[in-house]
Amino acid sequence: MNKKRNVLALCCAAVFLLFGAGARAQQRPVACITCHAFLGGELARPVAEWNASVHKQNGITCDLCHGGKADVDVGNIKSLSPQEFADRQSRAMSKSHGFIGKPSGKAMFAMCARCHSDSVDRYAGSIMGMAYLGGKGGPSCVACHNAHNNIIPPVPKVCESCHKDTTGFDRIDPMNVSESTINELSRIRIRLAEEKARGAKPPLAPGFAEDLDPYQIGLLAFGGVLVMLAIGYLVYITLEKRR
Repeated sequence: MNKKRNVLALCCAAVFLLFGAGARAQQRPVACITCHAFLGGELARPVAEWNASVHKQNGITCDLCHGGKADVDVGNIKSLSPQEFADRQSRAMSKSHGFIGKPSGKAMFAMCARCHSDSVDRYAGSIMGMAYLGGKGGPSCVACHNAHNNIIPPVPKVCESCHKDTTGFDRIDPMNVSESTINELSRIRIRLAEEKARGAKPPLAPGFAEDLDPYQIGLLAFGGVLVMLAIGYLVYITLEKRR
């Protein structure tokens, strides 16, 4: 009986330590969030956006992208004098701790690559990525993914901010646009224009995979299941007749 009690006590202690440590980790004070939320207005907007982001869900806080010393204890921020507030602010935004206001250019790519190296490498080698790094007007990472409320942008809707005609954009890889991609886009547009001119509906089994929409995929899958059921039924009937 004592052994069972000891085992139960150990299990309870382990659960307490694991979940307690997790709760403490989640409650780690972040000076950036406290101060920006306190200041309100436009300065508080990044906090509101971050609160709804996938970064918050994964414990990615301000300092991991902007640097600085986020663990500065601001205490009761409402009771701080202007001088005390300025002191906390200067320590949190210390250049000696690598604070970066708004990362851009290669610094932005290096920052994002810490977690998204494959995507950054693909984009950096694309026509748009090279245009951005070369200062020729290409979009940065945050132009499409947002800086604080990070999202997987809807293509081609997000492309409309730069491109008037986004026909076929949903059938190419927007992260790796190359000369071959542009040629492929031309082929897709010609195909779509021909179908529109004929007034024809998209074929049930398109000539290339990117033409398949979810409805067609579902229809083909359903047809495949019916064919398999029919074959199974015929095999069953044949075996029954042989008995």
